[in-house]
Amino acid sequence: MWLRGDLLRGGAFSYGRYMGAQRTARETWRRHIVELLDQTLARNDAAISGVAAAITTTILAGRNVYAFGAGHSLALVSEMHRRAGSMKVVRPLWNAELTSRIDAEAAGKLEGRVGYYKELTGGLDWGPGDLCWVISNSGRNALVVEIALEARRHGVTVVGLVSAAHSGTVSAAPGLPKLPEIADYLLDNGGCFGDAALDIPGVAERMAPTSTIVGAALIHAVWAEAGGRLVARGHVPEVWGSANRGPV
Repeated sequence: MWLRGDLLRGGAFSYGRYMGAQRTARETWRRHIVELLDQTLARNDAAISGVAAAITTTILAGRNVYAFGAGHSLALVSEMHRRAGSMKVVRPLWNAELTSRIDAEAAGKLEGRVGYYKELTGGLDWGPGDLCWVISNSGRNALVVEIALEARRHGVTVVGLVSAAHSGTVSAAPGLPKLPEIADYLLDNGGCFGDAALDIPGVAERMAPTSTIVGAALIHAVWAEAGGRLVARGHVPEVWGSANRGPV
């Protein structure tokens, strides 16, 4: 029998436990991800409100909103940049090397390279009043942490998005704090250690990661709330529309 409380609070779950009830892996996953989304959005409600208020203040002041993520967290930066339904204010902190799909392994190693943050922040005219999203499931890699520290040094408000369960389990990079210790605002995606959440008998590694799905939901909850607040303050934000609604 599938039990509601067993699948949440940062834990993985086993499809094998539910095979006797003739439940498929996809059914087990659907129940888990739907409930995880609902509970994570509820648990983060105060943080969502706080981040939306900070973004509203930033935009009304004519300041900039930046976004950074490495590895698979790049997908969540893409959710905010030139995406249908997203505001046009977001400036991603990335370059061709970091986003390369020609040598994805080499790009992934940049997360651990001390000092590489200068390649992304050199020449930025950022400062007090600006805001920067920093997204990382573990919140511990050198690039992630140094981006957040550099933002704070310039007086930029830092919004962190992590898995509290994963970040709280792993050690920090040598000589550095972790993202939750730096961020002014912190969103928790509710994911388990290792991100992938489903144990399937016969498969060595877990499947079905949750960080992208839940992270995107948290991000869009923040931006939707910010949109409502901006309109209430008399500012109609510019929002990207789909480019594929008319003739080619």
